[in-house]
Amino acid sequence: MARRDAAARGAVAGALLFALGALAGLGACAARQPPASGGEAPAPTAAGAAADTDLDAWLARLLVDPERFVAEPAFRATVMDRLVRPPEPPPPPELRDRLLAELAQVRGIGFAESEAIEHGWGAVPRRGLARQAPYEAGRLRFAPDDGGRLAASVYSLASVYFSAAEASEFLAGVRRGDPERTLLALVDAAFARELGAVAAEQRIHLLPTFDRDYSPWPRDPMSLVRAEGGAVELLARPNLQRGREEDAWLAAELIQNLPEEIDRAWGGVRWRVAPVPFHNGQVLLTGDAAWISLHTLEARILELLGLERVPVDELSTPAGVERYVAAAREAAGELAALYRRPARFVHPLGPQPAAGPRLFARLGGGAGFDLDSYLTLLPARGGRPQALVADLDAGATLLARLGESDREALRATYGLAPAGAALTAALRRAQEAPRGRGLEAYLDLVAEQLAVEGWEVRRLPLLLVPVALLADRRGLQHEDFLVGWNNVVVERRRDAVRAEGFAAGVPAGDAAAARVFAEAGAELALLPPLVRSVVLGGGYRCASNHLRVEAGGESARQGGAAGE
Repeated sequence: MARRDAAARGAVAGALLFALGALAGLGACAARQPPASGGEAPAPTAAGAAADTDLDAWLARLLVDPERFVAEPAFRATVMDRLVRPPEPPPPPELRDRLLAELAQVRGIGFAESEAIEHGWGAVPRRGLARQAPYEAGRLRFAPDDGGRLAASVYSLASVYFSAAEASEFLAGVRRGDPERTLLALVDAAFARELGAVAAEQRIHLLPTFDRDYSPWPRDPMSLVRAEGGAVELLARPNLQRGREEDAWLAAELIQNLPEEIDRAWGGVRWRVAPVPFHNGQVLLTGDAAWISLHTLEARILELLGLERVPVDELSTPAGVERYVAAAREAAGELAALYRRPARFVHPLGPQPAAGPRLFARLGGGAGFDLDSYLTLLPARGGRPQALVADLDAGATLLARLGESDREALRATYGLAPAGAALTAALRRAQEAPRGRGLEAYLDLVAEQLAVEGWEVRRLPLLLVPVALLADRRGLQHEDFLVGWNNVVVERRRDAVRAEGFAAGVPAGDAAAARVFAEAGAELALLPPLVRSVVLGGGYRCASNHLRVEAGGESARQGGAAGE
């Protein structure tokens, strides 16, 4: 959600500042009351506010111009000095949290300011910013993505993306799959109220974000890692992703809200900022390598070359390719140092500069797609590690064989406008269009390279769905999204391998994917999907982050059972 300014809900924001000023003892310093019919409107009190169930109506009775707060730093500092003090008498918790959610949207109040107020008012147990520590090379351990049982899972759920029923069904599905795991959900003000019952029933910790504009993808901007000795730390990326700038505070937000018993069990969680850019949807860690693509490194390559965008024209020449590859190898070396394991490409880079432009044209087919959306790495079976690579041709075959009930399930799940044969034809055209053919050529290249590297490669169906097929595509500007089965989180449970992910809304496809996973030695456990996340480009792995039990720690699952 966009931050409010004086022109957008100015009366509400200004009224909020008056209300907060009154509660904190600011009185007329912050605002003035409007005249009301029959006389002067009474100043708000905690008791009166508690009786008023409509916050907007309560705020609308007040009138104030917030321009000074937004425009004058000195005045804003004066107000902030008062706002961080606990109001007397304190407002009821529900009103307090709703006021804090409103306040977090006011221009001039950033994360540091709102966190200070929230902590001062007793709404959060600690200040996350106070737990930041400088990065120290070589002291953090990253668990491999293909092993270790999940000890805790973190989700980011907001009512602007999902319905309460959808979020509840999803959380209940996660709990059914693992009765012991610690489950943490960052939630906005609406979900803090609406998910309370399911959270109590399913032993889920709801962590209020006070409506900060976080994305539903907590994996990309931070890693849950271990320090020497086993303490849990969070490593945040230094690079901001356009449209997701607020995610820079996710690590501090999580620490700010961790329940005391979990924070103690995890060793008093701290967070650090990595020295180089990363995107956790674009890297898959095994015990001996960090598997990446050229697209993983794009942000850092551009930094090294001093460019703002990929030099497409230069990459059509051998000299341009050679320059870009040199920067890619330097960036890969930096990631190898960060993850403390060699960085290896899932595709060739090409030793011969003359062949570079042709290769880069093929590599370009994977641009805009996260690595974990088309590749799943599983532990070895029969001596060879298993790689599942997405396949649009397999998706087209699946599509051609769908019965009417499966086709209708696909349409209903994603809210697609065409139905029946028209839907099949529209999707087939998308797979056969140049963008689909370019992606398939890239996926074939990945499959070929991994086979050369010694992986046993299997293919999973994938569908490229144009956003234009959605019945309601308001606010969407991206071209398409993927429906597939690669975007999963893998864990080992004693001698079994389990892959957890969203059901795709295509029962026949879910069954086909489960068979491929079984052939590779893994159980595919499907959860009720968070559909908006998928439509916006993020599958289950993107929509979650996890802490794993360290080797030898199965009996001591760090963080304890959920709800402890």
